[in-house]
Amino acid sequence: MKKKVKKKIVYYEDTGETIYSMAALEGKTPEEKEEEEKRRKNVPLIMGTERRAMIKAAFTVYGPLLLICLGAFAVAGLLAYLWLS
Repeated sequence: MKKKVKKKIVYYEDTGETIYSMAALEGKTPEEKEEEEKRRKNVPLIMGTERRAMIKAAFTVYGPLLLICLGAFAVAGLLAYLWLS
């Protein structure tokens, strides 16, 4: 019967060097921040009235579809309730 040999632990000295940039751990890297600033400058500003008009138009277009989906789920739930009771 062989004795188990304990592995020798090797400790490496920390030199403070990093293999990967740790800048992304705190948020965005400087390059990403610069790119976002360029994108932000190119986006036109939207006024409050324009924003409300856009939201109203979205509800006008997608409102009926949303109501149809909710109605279908309600009918399916009612049928499941009646079937299981």
